[in-house]
Amino acid sequence: MKKKIIIRQEYGQLGNILFRLSNALAYAVEYDYKIEDYTLAFCNYHDGSSNIRFFENYFPFHFFEYPRPKSRLINRIKWKFRDKTYRKVKILENFDPSFDLNDLPPKSNYELKGFHFTAKNLVRKHREKICQILGFRSSLKAPISSLINKAKSKYDVLLGVHIRENDFKDFYNGKYFVPVKHYLKLIDQFKKLKSEESLGVLICSDSTKILREVKEQHPDFIFPNGSVAQDMYALSQCNYLIGPQATTFSTWSTYLGNIPLLQVTKDSKFESLNLFKVVSRLEPFNPSPS
Repeated sequence: MKKKIIIRQEYGQLGNILFRLSNALAYAVEYDYKIEDYTLAFCNYHDGSSNIRFFENYFPFHFFEYPRPKSRLINRIKWKFRDKTYRKVKILENFDPSFDLNDLPPKSNYELKGFHFTAKNLVRKHREKICQILGFRSSLKAPISSLINKAKSKYDVLLGVHIRENDFKDFYNGKYFVPVKHYLKLIDQFKKLKSEESLGVLICSDSTKILREVKEQHPDFIFPNGSVAQDMYALSQCNYLIGPQATTFSTWSTYLGNIPLLQVTKDSKFESLNLFKVVSRLEPFNPSPS
């Protein structure tokens, strides 16, 4: 019988959940485990809907289970008993970024509590499988794919820019906050490096105010204006990606699209495309570009 990993009491926005789940999936695929993750079913949005609605291969409004059960009834029954205490499950409560799931002997059932779980190189080894399991819905991707295809027919290179504003002003006392004007400066620096090619710039942000202001200054930029999952997918389809440090949002996009990322600070500048790196590990404060 396959062993099991359970995640049921942890919260977070979509990127945080995907980081934790992806590392668990990497371990599960490597060591033949099952996973039950109830966090994707929690309502994180103003309309009361859950994250699970974004995914192609899983039942809507219920939890994530790998491998996906053949019957929705089984899924519903497990959901009903989701708070049951399992005697033979080892609870791992962790907030240390260096915690490595690879150190766990693949002989027991585990419940993960906390945020900082990593499977290190296994997330790179099983990247294609993980991205297939966690694929966004086709109906969600279709309008974004149309937008991207149109942009790529017009431009030689597409640069994705993730501008995180709202919570990053206070997160760690604003340590990772990057002003809009600095992103625009970095875009200009990137243009100089790609001066022989036509450049399209795609902007995603958690602030509608920023999107409106940037669009007024740069009406030629591309704005997906989609759901959180659609913005993630749009960024993943670019050729290069710029985003702030310590965010799982744009880091997941670069992992999903297997594209190079440049994480920036308010003081960053760059003179070489070699600073863009492909992400090899999914760790919240250390994406470990390779």
